Amino acid sequence: MLLTGEILLLEPGLEAVRVREEARLLRIIDELGELGIRFFSGRIPQEVAGGTIECIKSLGLAAAEENMTACVLNSTASLGLIGLEAARNGVRRAVLEVVLALKALGEKTADMETLFSLRLIAISLKEVGKEAIRQGMEKEAITSQFCLKELHNFCMDSENEFKTFNEDFFSLIRDIGRCAADAGLEKAAINAATLMEDF
Repeated sequence: MLLTGEILLLEPGLEAVRVREEARLLRIIDELGELGIRFFSGRIPQEVAGGTIECIKSLGLAAAEENMTACVLNSTASLGLIGLEAARNGVRRAVLEVVLALKALGEKTADMETLFSLRLIAISLKEVGKEAIRQGMEKEAITSQFCLKELHNFCMDSENEFKTFNEDFFSLIRDIGRCAADAGLEKAAINAATLMEDF
């Protein structure tokens, strides 16, 4: 079940994509992002199910399909902030949901060849992974590492600047691994090292 606010925002958001009203879509994504942050920080009653992550992902994917880059960037930023808030408040399910939503957006932007969006998505994955480490969420951090590696693999056949950006995935995974090593989360540290061997 979605929050009432989400139900009221999703359809207008999809309509904004259809008619390419970028400013309207940006406002809607901002509102959904704020709803998600409030929900995962406990400022909205926890008995109400939260569906902001799925809504933002849907709008981000639709925006990517229409090459509405600013809206893809806004979706990415909102998902990243929600992921950080969910990690800080111990909501493991939401952290995983954000990581997988960012991966889906990353695959779409790679497919559409929008490099700047892909860079922000990859950095957001890293930051959510590092916050998961800081909160002792090893499984979630490992998932973020795997998602970065899968995005790297997804981009391997790309041309020109995408191929150059592939090298950056190594450092993003390494950063999560270092954070894991510092926190004493051995599995996540070893996983990062193993993934880096494939570069």
